[in-house]
Amino acid sequence: MTERHPNPEDFDLYAFGALDGEDKVAFEAHVRSCAECRQSLQEARRLSSLLGLVEAPVTPPSAVKEALMKQVRRESAERKKQMAPERPRRASWSLRFALGFAFAAVAMGFAASFFWKEDQWQRQEIKALQAQIYSTQAQVNHDAAALKTMNAVVGAADTVQVALVQQSSSMPGQAHVLFNARMGVVVYSGEVAPAPAGRSYQLWLVPSAGAPVSAGLVAADQQGQSVVVHLQPGMTAKAFAVTLEPYGGRPQPTGPKVLVGALNG
Repeated sequence: MTERHPNPEDFDLYAFGALDGEDKVAFEAHVRSCAECRQSLQEARRLSSLLGLVEAPVTPPSAVKEALMKQVRRESAERKKQMAPERPRRASWSLRFALGFAFAAVAMGFAASFFWKEDQWQRQEIKALQAQIYSTQAQVNHDAAALKTMNAVVGAADTVQVALVQQSSSMPGQAHVLFNARMGVVVYSGEVAPAPAGRSYQLWLVPSAGAPVSAGLVAADQQGQSVVVHLQPGMTAKAFAVTLEPYGGRPQPTGPKVLVGALNG
């Protein structure tokens, strides 16, 4: 008598590790002696391998496995009652269809996850580009406003120019200031030796009366791009100075004078 082949769903159950007990022992014994069934088992294992590559495995609740096994055993028992010994066995494809559907669902989930991640990456790139554009636009607006102010200061009849010269035993350098008291604008440009580590150059307006007023930090090489500083309009000045201060500057000058220039008269 010809030995019966295992049920088609047994191959998938075995490949997924869901076949156990006597069914597993009988299945393994038959597959060892049947080349056709070994081929079917290889196909089932390829299916399970593909499912494992799609996403991280998720352990189903024990109740799900138990319900699935009960359904498989029930269908198998019903088929055995209905089939005559001499009639060829009709294969039930319900479980294989279910597994194929599960594979398709997981594959679709993987594709959706991939496209979601790709969309998130593109959104981040767009945000980064937008931030860069906003930063560049802000700098352009700032430079345009500074240029407009410089042109107004240069063209004003009441603007004075002050030359700042190196002080004795100080770092070499020179600079000049355009100052318009009515507008309250100072335009500084110049060059001096690089500041030592941990120190900054700071520009000061020395008023006709009272303490010096900070006009901000200036770079050692400020020749290529002038610094435009807005102060209180109407403030009179008798001199301008650049001092060497601790890094970040100070509210009042504490370091040595590097450059100094007095207004004529």
